[in-house]
Amino acid sequence: MPRKLNYKELEKKNIEINRIVQDLKKEKLFSETVLKSLPGIFYLYDSQGTIIRWNKNHEDLTGFDADELPQRNILEWFEGEDKQRIKQTVETVYEKGRGDIEASLIIKNGEKIPYYFTGVSMTIDDKPYMMGVGIDLTQIKKVEEALYRSEEKYRGLFENSAEGIFQITPQGQFVSTNPAAARILGYASPEDLIKSLTDIETQLYVSKGKGRAFIASIEGKKVVSGFELEFYRKDKTRIWVALYARAVYDSRGKLRLFEGIFSDITEQKEATEALKEENIRLRTGIRDRYKFAGIIGKSAPMQEVYELILRASVTTATTIIYGESGTGKEIVARAIHDQSDRRKKRFVPVNCGAIPENLLESEFFGYKKGAFTGAHTDTAGYLDVAEGGTLFLDELGEISLNLQVKLLRVIEGNGYVPVGGKEIKKSNIRIIAATNRNLQEYVRKGLIREDFYYRIHVIPIHLPPLRERKEDIPLLIEHFLTLYRDGAITDPIDGKMIEALLKYNWPGNVRELQNVLHRYLTLKKIDISGGPGQVHSKADTQETSFPADEINGFQDAMDTYERHLITRALEKTQWHREKALMQLGIPRRTFFRKIKKYGLIRQD
Repeated sequence: MPRKLNYKELEKKNIEINRIVQDLKKEKLFSETVLKSLPGIFYLYDSQGTIIRWNKNHEDLTGFDADELPQRNILEWFEGEDKQRIKQTVETVYEKGRGDIEASLIIKNGEKIPYYFTGVSMTIDDKPYMMGVGIDLTQIKKVEEALYRSEEKYRGLFENSAEGIFQITPQGQFVSTNPAAARILGYASPEDLIKSLTDIETQLYVSKGKGRAFIASIEGKKVVSGFELEFYRKDKTRIWVALYARAVYDSRGKLRLFEGIFSDITEQKEATEALKEENIRLRTGIRDRYKFAGIIGKSAPMQEVYELILRASVTTATTIIYGESGTGKEIVARAIHDQSDRRKKRFVPVNCGAIPENLLESEFFGYKKGAFTGAHTDTAGYLDVAEGGTLFLDELGEISLNLQVKLLRVIEGNGYVPVGGKEIKKSNIRIIAATNRNLQEYVRKGLIREDFYYRIHVIPIHLPPLRERKEDIPLLIEHFLTLYRDGAITDPIDGKMIEALLKYNWPGNVRELQNVLHRYLTLKKIDISGGPGQVHSKADTQETSFPADEINGFQDAMDTYERHLITRALEKTQWHREKALMQLGIPRRTFFRKIKKYGLIRQD
């Protein structure tokens, strides 16, 4: 019969038990902390393929919650050939103690994510288990795909690329470069660059240790993107470049060299610095204004456009304005000119699509007497007319590749030669371009030169279509009616008419609205798409109308439309405010201010 413990022995035993319990709690807390900090998913499966333990990342990345995860067998995460490969890998883990595989993981929404899994076997209470981690390879795959595409094009692009292409040793010595690299760094040829420059440290901005920082940053890594450095050209002038590089290893895993590309971003850097120094008073002064530099609108997208106009106006950097036909690209370009230091000089608009191709060069650069039949006198071109001012190139996507090359020389400060002339003329102009085309797609198709695109695409401004800023429609209506009625008394636009104008999708944007209102003052009726009050638009089938007799005046129409739009978004998302906010695409503070203003409360 076991001996009974006395009081002191029991107390000592309890203390020991409490210490063990506390140690176990600490051990559990430590384990939970480690699991939460893991960068990928953690899992522990039993021999039947049922998950026993996992971390929060597993739930976040797959979309399955804690109640759903144990219901899925390990093979249910995969399909097709991947499922068989995973099955074989699991068998390998249990047979050999460890295994790994790359496969496509199917998450809750059906999307396939490239994943790398590694697992080890273990035995707990004489039962076999498999434990491991999984890493999302999505970003790595994107980079690898980009590098693969780059390598496929490398040979053809090497000599003609506008970007500098280089290879350097781990010690910083240049192995090879292309002509663009030599040109950017101020050398006559790649051979001259390699011969003159034996160590990258002698070229980099040494005082800040950038050279070795660059080398160190890519050692042991597959890819480094967007590494910005200050370089000295051969003539000692300083420039900024952005580098994209990767490490290359030999078959034994030894680091052999680094290779990549770099581009001159000096102009962008200078433009950015200039933007930082812009006048804060002007920038804040346009907030919530209904009108700025002849442009009408108080919506959030238009407020962003106003701010970009001010930023662009304090620099001489090339600006590109994107927008659908009728959104007012020329008005924005003129506003930039009028706000800039060049406002006392000419603003010269040029419709590039309206000039015959055989006349493009003479129209832009002018021509000398006798250059061709009919050239009786020296004639100035657009660059001469715009000297000291702004040249606005509308429909930029219509100009030929040949003209792009010559305009690129002008932008880079190399001047131009009039048709029939010999003397190089320098030009002091600011170029603002506009297009309704996708210029990046044009670059891929070979219709726009890549180097020309990057010289034009320094400060991009995107104008929203009218259908994405309908809250501005009442303001535009009032503006155009005031502009066209010229003091005459006309019948007011009633609530039903405003409702029709707000519901219409406006494929022709502000220009179409302007024409509709001009016709209204002439014909005394609203005529949209060929019929009085008729709105032939997909928007008609998507919007729920609101009572026209409740609308009194422009502000009331705008409030009614806003209330209707926000209510509809809330109803579609079962009054989930965050989802409704994302669906509407308006600033968070504005969204909640509007909810409070209109007293929108869910009625259950």
